[in-house]
Amino acid sequence: MLKTCLWALAALIVLFLVLQIVVRLVRKIYPFPIPAAMIRLIDNPLRRRFFSAAKTLDLVGIRPGMQVLELGAGFGFFTLEAAPRVGPMGKLYSVDIEPQAIAILKQKIQNLTNVEARVGDAYELEFPDESLDLAFLVAVLGEIPDPVRALREIHRVLKADGVLSITEMLPDPDYPLRRTVVRWCREAGFELAEKGGNFFYYTLNFRKAR
Repeated sequence: MLKTCLWALAALIVLFLVLQIVVRLVRKIYPFPIPAAMIRLIDNPLRRRFFSAAKTLDLVGIRPGMQVLELGAGFGFFTLEAAPRVGPMGKLYSVDIEPQAIAILKQKIQNLTNVEARVGDAYELEFPDESLDLAFLVAVLGEIPDPVRALREIHRVLKADGVLSITEMLPDPDYPLRRTVVRWCREAGFELAEKGGNFFYYTLNFRKAR
């Protein structure tokens, strides 16, 4: 019985690794945003249990009164947790490139006055220069074909003392290593200020380089 269980576990691990390789190759050759149908699979009870929105946002550092950008909001896995953190005097702008995802998110936040959900392009954010206090991306940066270009655009809209927070996690097929994210951010004009988590689930907070 034990041997059978071990073989089954080994088979699952091998299958997982093969799927990771295949998906990463496909995404590398044909980069595209995660479609709405896939977002439904990501937003599930298992993810809520092992990758808590509350614990992630504790590391992000949202405070009451902030003007916050959530880039790659999807169906609002983190939006509903972030909204009370900005408080009634703050504002959360939840942006995603998928219109269907934003349509669903708008239904979820229709009673929240401090959240605005909008369709948007990471390369052309519809915010004035230096207008936001914080921007956060969770399992999103690796999906963007030109991450440095997107990070430079975030750099433009963040205030001089603004914070960029990036969280990545396995088994996301677009998961980038920490050193890769740090390199991208440096190229875009950011410097690492704080780090937390581990190899499988990490958060890095950046500020504009002086």
